[in-house]
Amino acid sequence: MAKVYYDKDADMSPLKGKTIAIIGYGNQGQAQANNLRDSGCKVIIGSVKDPSYDQAVKDGFEVYDIAEAARRADIVHVLIPDEYQAKVYSEHIAPHMKRGKALCFSHGFNIHFKQIVSPKEVDVIMIAPKAPGAILRRMYKQGSGTPGILAVHQDASGHAKKIALAMAKGVGLTRIGVVETTFKEEVETDLFGEQVVLCGGVSELIKAGFETLVKEGYQPEVAYFECLNELKLIVDLIYEHGIEGMWAAV
Repeated sequence: MAKVYYDKDADMSPLKGKTIAIIGYGNQGQAQANNLRDSGCKVIIGSVKDPSYDQAVKDGFEVYDIAEAARRADIVHVLIPDEYQAKVYSEHIAPHMKRGKALCFSHGFNIHFKQIVSPKEVDVIMIAPKAPGAILRRMYKQGSGTPGILAVHQDASGHAKKIALAMAKGVGLTRIGVVETTFKEEVETDLFGEQVVLCGGVSELIKAGFETLVKEGYQPEVAYFECLNELKLIVDLIYEHGIEGMWAAV
């Protein structure tokens, strides 16, 4: 049975006196940085000089280049796209990962597939909100939160799980519940869900249904409504009430 942790199970003290560097100020970086700061954490931003850098400055953060942010931080939370992480880590972050530091992610791809291999003397953890950044931030500001998952890949300090729980609480995940998993399980289920169901199977089913109706002589506009437009209504029902609740409603 899955282990689920809530606010009462998490203590913010492991983050006391520590500096958290959020690497990347995009969708997740902006939301998680602001939530952590509002939870009382010391947060700095590491970013390249682009519009997100300017936004972080505008939002009142201390912003540095990525290498300097990694050097200053006790916890380096990498929130740039997966395809850039290995190169950025190797060139800018790795030289600053010393004993006593923690390396954190919100998706375990590069750790699981060994594109990033961390030093043995640092903690490697993951906290992953199960929501886009905008929703994560909005729900936090409303006094609620979003569910999420956490995992420990490497526990060098003996306190990696406590640090991960504190990070999850700071972001707002423990308000709803954070499920303990592994990097392997998170990566493989995430890729499967996205490629087979969410961005693969669903889109192909919509196209196949639409094309079948049009081929049989039905108007494309009507086929569109039936095969795509109404999908949102069904998904909303499933999200709110589960599959059985959706069936009851329709």
